[in-house]
Amino acid sequence: MKKLVSPCVNVCHISRENGFCNGCFRTRDEISRWRDLDHYEQKKMIAELKKRRRNLKDTSSIRPRD
Repeated sequence: MKKLVSPCVNVCHISRENGFCNGCFRTRDEISRWRDLDHYEQKKMIAELKKRRRNLKDTSSIRPRD
């Protein structure tokens, strides 16, 4: 099967807080391994990134009370 397009969105900054890219939500290791993954593994990673993004967005909207 054909490989997928990289999930990179050209916002390449790794967060010191969580180790994920602020644009695509991958770790440095996941970014470097992308080219070596087969189609199935890439699809699996895309699904994981969607979950990760959703979870991080949910937790970032929680603000401590004064």
